[in-house]
Amino acid sequence: MGNMWDDRYSIADYYYGKKVNSFLQVVAGLIPKGGEVLCLAEGEGRNAVYLASLGLNVTAVDFSVIGREKALALAASQNCNIDYLIADLNNFIFPKKFDAVISIWCHLPRELRQKIHKQSEAGLVAGGLFILESYNPKQLEYKTGGPANRELLYTEPEITEDFFEIEWLLSQEAERVISEGTGHAGKSATLQMIGRKK
Repeated sequence: MGNMWDDRYSIADYYYGKKVNSFLQVVAGLIPKGGEVLCLAEGEGRNAVYLASLGLNVTAVDFSVIGREKALALAASQNCNIDYLIADLNNFIFPKKFDAVISIWCHLPRELRQKIHKQSEAGLVAGGLFILESYNPKQLEYKTGGPANRELLYTEPEITEDFFEIEWLLSQEAERVISEGTGHAGKSATLQMIGRKK
């Protein structure tokens, strides 16, 4: 799997662009200033770098070595620092507690999704935030990004059933135009969720 993402990220440009995901940009102010943040499946680093630019302490995790190299280069260009861990999420152990866990386009098979969400819940401090944007199954009609496998596309019940100590502050399906490099481009069907650990 790492080789697939390394191949995707080996282009000169950034496959998903350098700009932060627009949903994350809107809601990032909910994260406490100076807080500890974990970005799952962070790829080329655009979301992690943006959050670091806000003064947050950001840890990113992904399986791609090339993604990490590009993320660190992007961070350097923005005069900020991120801690970027290379790990297979199947074996990943949260290194500490976080004020926020960010899951942007982190599409996982059901068993692994449940495992990572269980760790995310346990890895949040009381009052910590879980922020997610994913494609929902209607995205199969648009084909403008994301997995072509229904199992990897999320619905609200699938996500809420993964958590037990989360109060959901926002849960909505959104149809919107996304422009994130060549990887996500065009009208898209997404799921947006924000939860707070009780």
